[in-house]
Amino acid sequence: MHITRLELSQLRNLSSVSILPAPGLNILEGRNASGKTSLLEAIHMLCMARSFRSLRTSQVVQHGHASLTVFAQLQDSQLQHRLGLQRFTDNRLELRLDGQPLRSRAELVSLLPLQLLTPESTQLVTGSPRSRRQFLDWLMFHVEHGFHSDWMNYQRLLKQRNSLLRSRQLTTLKQWDQGLISYAEKIDTARKGLVAAIQPFMHDYFEKLLPGIEIALHYKQGWRREVSFENALAESLASDSKQFVTGVGPHRCDLVLSTDKRQVADVMSRGQLKLLVVAMHLAQMDYLRSTRNKSSIVLIDDLPAELDAQHRALLLRILDEHDHQVFITTTDRSQLDCRDCKEVKVFHVEHGQIKEVV
Repeated sequence: MHITRLELSQLRNLSSVSILPAPGLNILEGRNASGKTSLLEAIHMLCMARSFRSLRTSQVVQHGHASLTVFAQLQDSQLQHRLGLQRFTDNRLELRLDGQPLRSRAELVSLLPLQLLTPESTQLVTGSPRSRRQFLDWLMFHVEHGFHSDWMNYQRLLKQRNSLLRSRQLTTLKQWDQGLISYAEKIDTARKGLVAAIQPFMHDYFEKLLPGIEIALHYKQGWRREVSFENALAESLASDSKQFVTGVGPHRCDLVLSTDKRQVADVMSRGQLKLLVVAMHLAQMDYLRSTRNKSSIVLIDDLPAELDAQHRALLLRILDEHDHQVFITTTDRSQLDCRDCKEVKVFHVEHGQIKEVV
């Protein structure tokens, strides 16, 4: 699935925009604050129903307006679709696919798998375990149809258990724990299987983008490997009762990346970390393609930052070889050598106006 037409209005400094993107690489060139990242934000909202830059819709909607709209024509094999989003400053949301309301945000997210890479994306490996859980669960959502339901049920039971801990109703914990254990074991088994399956894809990209660096991945399930989750809950009860929160479980899992037995965040440069994160996302997209035959939409904000010319060219070549629609922002397109790329369009962004460079 890729976007053949994109229209938007009243989103930050973009009053009215209409472009016909290429199914392959799309380069958005312009000065800082010209509106390049706002266009990525519009695509992100279309695919995810939310911004990646602000939690408050009122900050995204253009000043003086009550809502923003994003519309796209989509092409999927021989089928065409129309997808529209309207987001209001009071956080109301309207989604339509081919004229019919979408029932849920999850339905939208499953329609257009989206990958986002920004200068802050290195937090995937330098930040908290939560970001790495989200990385795993993005792929789980797209390849394991029952995962989303299991995860939501687990979160519901976990919230109830924590509430009982806070109110010191410890005698009633067991009746909630059995459901929690069942979902936890299903989630953990699915995640373990995914990590094992995606590792070859990751190591392939590690070798391409970071040759000579041996990178190991280790999945930490969120409790001691030596015990069952049921026993782990029992062992942690005393601590949980004092902290008023469940300290073990899939909500505590992590994906640890190391090289030479040291955390990659401690030994790699900023440029290497960026390449590592890119490799991880490319592996996700390849695995999704191989298992579900679904391509992704990729948003890359400021690709040239912290990468030398050799790695920029290598990354562009890899992106061009794969069947994904890519949108890349830059202040200087001469830093992106696309001469050998198959399908490329360049758009100049200035003062909220976007025009294709012919």
